[in-house]
This record gives sequence, C-alpha cells and structure tokens, in this order.
Amino acid sequence: MSRLQLFNTKTKKEEELLTLTPGRVKAYICGPTVYDYSHIGHARSYVNFDVLKRYLESTGYDVTHVQNFTDVDDKITIKSRELGVSPAALSDRFIEAFLKDMDALNVKRASAYTRASEYIPKIIDITQKLLDKGYAYRSGDAVYFEVNRVGGFGALIGDLEGAVADKIETDAFKRGPFDFVLWREGKNGEESWESPWGRGRPGWHTECVAMAIDKLGEVIDLHWGGKDLVYPHHESEAAIAKALTGKDFVRYWVHNEFVMLEGAKMSKSTGNTVFISDVLKDYPGESLRTLLLERSYREKVEYSEAAIKEADERYSRIRRAAQTARRDWASSNPSVCVRDYADMFFGALDDDLETGQALAVVENISAEVLRGYTSKDLRGSARIYDAVESILGIKL
Repeated sequence: MSRLQLFNTKTKKEEELLTLTPGRVKAYICGPTVYDYSHIGHARSYVNFDVLKRYLESTGYDVTHVQNFTDVDDKITIKSRELGVSPAALSDRFIEAFLKDMDALNVKRASAYTRASEYIPKIIDITQKLLDKGYAYRSGDAVYFEVNRVGGFGALIGDLEGAVADKIETDAFKRGPFDFVLWREGKNGEESWESPWGRGRPGWHTECVAMAIDKLGEVIDLHWGGKDLVYPHHESEAAIAKALTGKDFVRYWVHNEFVMLEGAKMSKSTGNTVFISDVLKDYPGESLRTLLLERSYREKVEYSEAAIKEADERYSRIRRAAQTARRDWASSNPSVCVRDYADMFFGALDDDLETGQALAVVENISAEVLRGYTSKDLRGSARIYDAVESILGIKL
C-alpha cells in the first residue's frame, strides 16, 4: 500500500489516505449534466481522478468507483425541446458521447454508472425521511432543506458568507438564505414524477446522495469533483447525508482546479468551452491527457492551441524515449540511477498526486535515454515507462 497524501477540502490540509476498510476504497465522482458534449474542463476531473484510481490499484487497493450522470435538469428540458427529442433520448446521446471521449482519453470505466432519473423513488424516500425528522419543510410549490437545523453550512468552503454571497438565491418561500430545494412541483412540459407532494422533480443535491448511498453505503472514503462543486453541491450533499444518517458522509473531499481559456474558467453555461471531441480531431488523446497532467490537480491549467501543441511534442518525446528504453534498457534489475528516478516519480504521486512533478521526472530520464550516449546506467528504465502507461494512463 502507498503512503498517499491527499489535500482534504474538509480539513484544508494534506492527510494520509486511511480508508474505512483496509485495502479497499469506496469513491464517488460527480458526472456531467448530459445536455451537450463534454469540454476539457470536464476531462480534467476524470483524467486526474483516473490517475488516483490507477495509482491506488497499482499499490494493491480494491477501488469501487461510482459515477453519476445528471439526466434530470432544466437545461436538458430546454435542449430536448429545441431538438424535438425526448429528455431520455437527449441524455442517451450525450452519455454515449461522454463515454466515447473518456475511452479516447484512456479513462478507466467506473465500477458503476448511475442516472438520476433511475433514482426517483429513493429520492422521494429520502425527502420524506428528512421531513419526518424535521430537517425539511414544505413551502410554496417545493420541499426545502433547512440548513440551520444541521448547524449551517461551511464545513467545506470555510468563510461561507464571504465566499458565496453572490450565489445566494432570494426566495420568499425559504426560511433561511442557504436553504435549498429537495423536491419541487413540475412546470408545464417538464419531465416529472408522482410524489406525496404532487407531481414534480428532485433537486440536484438530493440526487447524488441517493445514488452514492445506494451504491457505496452511508459513509464513503473519497468524493471527487471540480472546485466549482464545493458550494452549493457538495456542501448540500454533506448536509443532507448528515441529517439523514447522523454520520459524516465523506472522509476525504478532493477537488480539482479549473481549466482556463483566455483567462476565464471553461464552462458550458457561459459558452467558454473547447469540446474534447474537437481537440481529438487534431491531436491524440494521449497529448490532451499529457496537457491535463502537466500541473498538480490543485493548480489551474491554461488551454490554448500553443499549449496543446507543446503537450503533443512532449508526449512524442516521451514515447520515443519509451521505445528506446524498452529496446536498449529493458533489464529486470534496475540500476541505482533508475531506482532514484523511480523514487522521485512515486514520491511525487504520494505527495498529493503531483502529476506535474512525476511528468518532469519522466522528461528528465527521457532526455538521458534519447541522448544516445550517457554516462548514467539506465538499466531497467523501461519500467519507468511501464508506470507512465499503467498509472499516468498515457499510452506509449
């Protein structure tokens, strides 16, 4: 087993990963809202989590990894009307496109994929239990979660008032400014379901709690997502689960930084995007994966044509070095020099999954391999490239 340190958003510090069951990791990652193609910002979450999953598996962990698809959402309703198809057909189209993109990026499939639309009965049950326990209330055409009943928000985001002042939604039917919808009445033409509170549809936050608990249990080891999900989504998930079970829902909350485009966060809602499929028309998935791993998952990555071209050239150099090392330096007994490189490579990953540092190590040894003549003993260096493939997920 590794001695992996991860930055826990909840404690605001790096902590050694200690799982509930030794040798086993239960992980949940938030999936896309499936009304359009996925962009590079989405890719970053799944590529970085994929490295974590691969590394854990390489050190002997059994990883159960669940990912959802949000297929109940206003944006899906709007887009399906525009295209003249059903919400289910639209979701199917973009789920298929997402999986195709992930395969091209060599992202390992989840242990299970879940869809919000398949969990309506469980979501209704959770909402009713929260009402019965006094953590929720009916007001207007919705059922709300009362945040103050669980001691308020801020477990993940810290300075809540300052951090999210611009995100507070004014609603005359809410008892508190941070209260959020668990279930609401369906609008005309929306996909909706029968419930004890009339025909309607669930709130976003309730969906993930229902799916995660169903597949992984009331307490999970690790929950991954983009930094933009800390509030309100993950704060709300944590609050719902705590009220429902009385337990802390997640042991390690891990969040990756954004991909930037011309200095602004990449986002479907603003149209500031570069779709994964468009990049893959001109570059192999390995080059895009290399770009996304060039920095720590907690650092921003700037996307540009120059950046992807540079990543493509870096990937090509590493690939050439791998071919040479596997031909000339394939010894099963690595030299002291190669063991030092390996220690630096794995040490970088143990230090909060520092993929940028790990790639820098690979580039350094690649320069030696490609030099043609070196005073260094590179016996066994082929094993470094085996780790690049199996852990960083970059096919060589």
